[in-house]
Amino acid sequence: MNAAQLHVDSRPWAEEARREHLGPVANVRGQTLATVAGLCLIAADIGLVSGAFMLAYAGRFAADDSLPMLGLDRYIRLAVLMGLFASALLATHGLYDLERPQSWPFRLRGIASSTSTALVLAFTASYFLGDQAFSRLWLASGWALSVAALVIWRPLAHRLYERLRAALSPANRVLIVGANRLGRELATELKDGFQVVGYVDNGSDLEDLELPLLGPIAQLEELVQTHAVDELIVALPIGRREQVSRVLARGFRRHVEVKLLPEFGGLLPERFQVHHIGGRQYFGYRPAAAVSWSKRAVDLLMLSVGLVFLAPVLLVIAVAIKLDSPGPVFYRQQRVGKDGRRFDMLKFRSMGQDAERHLEMLRQHNEASGPLFKMRRDPRVTRVGGVLRRWSLDELPQLLNVLRGEMSLVGPRPPLPAEVDQYEDWQLGRLRAVPGLTGLWQVSGRSEVPFYDMVRLDLHYIRNWSLALDLEILLRTIPAVLSNRGAY
Repeated sequence: MNAAQLHVDSRPWAEEARREHLGPVANVRGQTLATVAGLCLIAADIGLVSGAFMLAYAGRFAADDSLPMLGLDRYIRLAVLMGLFASALLATHGLYDLERPQSWPFRLRGIASSTSTALVLAFTASYFLGDQAFSRLWLASGWALSVAALVIWRPLAHRLYERLRAALSPANRVLIVGANRLGRELATELKDGFQVVGYVDNGSDLEDLELPLLGPIAQLEELVQTHAVDELIVALPIGRREQVSRVLARGFRRHVEVKLLPEFGGLLPERFQVHHIGGRQYFGYRPAAAVSWSKRAVDLLMLSVGLVFLAPVLLVIAVAIKLDSPGPVFYRQQRVGKDGRRFDMLKFRSMGQDAERHLEMLRQHNEASGPLFKMRRDPRVTRVGGVLRRWSLDELPQLLNVLRGEMSLVGPRPPLPAEVDQYEDWQLGRLRAVPGLTGLWQVSGRSEVPFYDMVRLDLHYIRNWSLALDLEILLRTIPAVLSNRGAY
């Protein structure tokens, strides 16, 4: 690479390079804009959903003089509850992440699922508030208007945000140190929301780069200034960072944010601390987040309320199983829990009595990855069992496992001992938590999630546990069950 090639792209930015404070100001402005826009979008969604139900109320009662305007106050109350619940559920679907591109099918699924679940939650809450029955036509028309309003409003809101961001907060200019595989992957990931100006790396034999190689590491300080860089990301392996360290130690004339991409980044939790010991700095984190007594308290509280409402459902399912096929109502299966402790997990029986004897013959039809066994059309499943599995009702007896402390409402799914025997060392980390009825991988697609990704999701949960994360997973479980995605 000669000098002419190096400076071809730098001339248009010669004037901007002298604005030393542009980077930090643009970054803060962008964060403020995203926060304000997110809050405005939440308020708008609450207003749209509530307004849709009140519009349905006017259409149902005000348009017909023969019908009295019944209970306006309780209809308003339920409309507001719908708006609040819908907004919370939209957040669990990631629909307030304005920086992430969203396809219309993804947006439609999230809106339909959130409003449907919100309707059930709001109607249940209204029952405890003492409200009487509501017009079914009003509920149906209010739901339809809510979905239509959100589907039309969302793309308009995203378009408006993109225009405001372009006008008020130009994309940060990023320079990547390292044209290796990691650096190229990083450049692809940063295409949306950032302006990657190119790479900095030694050698002129680097080919097939989508972005320009601007120069060697020795010229890093000059390149940051010339190209008006706001963020500098070092994607080099540990062994190649010595030269970069010398440049960083001198600092830059321009205000620039430096980020180091660790080689073990996939192991880092979201929360970690910086410790100062003996004049050195250390990153500190726990491979498994400390779980407080509050998790068990929430399990018992929700379990006591849930069993009251589910008791009739459990009785109906038990009768249906007995009438459908011979055999016991419950199925006991040994599973592996926290720290490798084994316990008998309860399920409603969804297969014939001799299901285990036919397992080996069906191994060749396995549709799951890793040590798991899954079949979409398993011939061992009974008629009632197929319905139970489709709606995850066969898992309800595990509430008794939660009561005994062997399981929790949220956590990794408990594996079979035979599956654990096939685990790699890093996969054993998912046994560091109490297993649960639902978890991150269940709300991410259930059986459609490959085993490798399932373990990574479980490890992410274990490292970053919090009550807020448990609540988010529980809320996302409702639309995941209703959608039937990956249920077989």
